[in-house]
Amino acid sequence: MKYLLIAVTTYLLSFTAMASDAVEYRTELTFSLESSALNAVTEMQIPKKYRSSGTVALFLNKDFSVESVTGQHIESFEVKQSKKVPVWNEVIIEFSSSAQANNKAIRIKYAGTIDNNAQHGNFITSNQVHLSIDSAWHPVFSDFSTPIIGTVSVELDDDWEVFGPGSVTSSGNNYQVISTEPTIDVSLYAVKKPTSIYSDGFTVVHDDVNAERAEFVLNAGRQCFEKMNERFGRQKQLKAAQVVLLERPGPSFARGNYISLNSQTLGSKVHTHQYLCHEIAHNWTNFTSAMSHDYWMIESFAEYISAREVARIYGEEEFQNIVEKWQARAKGEAFIWREDTARRASHKVNYGLGPIALMKLQEKLGETAFDELIDWYMTSDVTETEALITKVGTFAGADTKRWFSALLAGKHSE
Repeated sequence: MKYLLIAVTTYLLSFTAMASDAVEYRTELTFSLESSALNAVTEMQIPKKYRSSGTVALFLNKDFSVESVTGQHIESFEVKQSKKVPVWNEVIIEFSSSAQANNKAIRIKYAGTIDNNAQHGNFITSNQVHLSIDSAWHPVFSDFSTPIIGTVSVELDDDWEVFGPGSVTSSGNNYQVISTEPTIDVSLYAVKKPTSIYSDGFTVVHDDVNAERAEFVLNAGRQCFEKMNERFGRQKQLKAAQVVLLERPGPSFARGNYISLNSQTLGSKVHTHQYLCHEIAHNWTNFTSAMSHDYWMIESFAEYISAREVARIYGEEEFQNIVEKWQARAKGEAFIWREDTARRASHKVNYGLGPIALMKLQEKLGETAFDELIDWYMTSDVTETEALITKVGTFAGADTKRWFSALLAGKHSE
């Protein structure tokens, strides 16, 4: 189960998108802390594509019970084990033939216990709550690609603090995690009497065992935060970012301006620095489906930008060490992108062959033109590889455009 959950998270990285592309949710959440349980009611829009087809499937924790699913034109629902992710269930909702082909809200009432001893890194205890897609605690669309935005309202005592993607507001015992940048799942961390450090818009919340490491994470994260804002923030400034640094099981992950780190898997300082820069860079990469053959751009650009930050701070030798890892990872992969092949790029492409291609493109264009291309990609609404290829042509002409298209297609290695 551990390895399946880790495989699932390879789909679920950070995205940003136009808010108009996303569907909305609102979740009311309460906890029974001593029993590691939660009760929730989620209202969620169902896009017209699902209503038109007559059915929608939502992932949910296999140990949760679903008390009710209500809404206009709902004919029935059933809960069964997912074939796509067998450690989760799917709530399959059927709509009547009279369902209107536009977004309508449904209301799901559900409850259950989080297994604190599972390897997904989610838990509910008397003084901490850590929730993410890895426990499937919140309904998400089973296509892994429907973006959502919304609010989670949490009831906790007033000596707690809540962290999550977007912004958090509080009034008395009610905390609201307001996510305005689309992603495909819902994450949050809540802690009683938190320990945190802060510098210039960047916050690190940490447990006791990570007090010393937190200082490095703060400094590295702040450097990346400031550099990315300086370079790409002329159209959209990232006002704040936060890291939750815990000794826990499960993968590290990021959702917009919220990064959750498993301190046991951080690796070297250089690796940690690059990871932080990679995830912060995602605040400027535009959403495209994680199943799309254009998805390589999101990861490869963030990977290359973060590696160049390593070179700037730690030197060219450390950058070359990263390049060697890309080369090892890319072995056996034939191509990055082909117009007539609608496959999802593998991690070998996203974190290997893709950044290598960008490195070769920099050598071809020269540093100045390549930096302009990077700035264009990170500050424009670019979601299709054809647009990138066309832009390369505007910088360097038709021959270089054909060269880059062939490079992506694996037709030459120059």
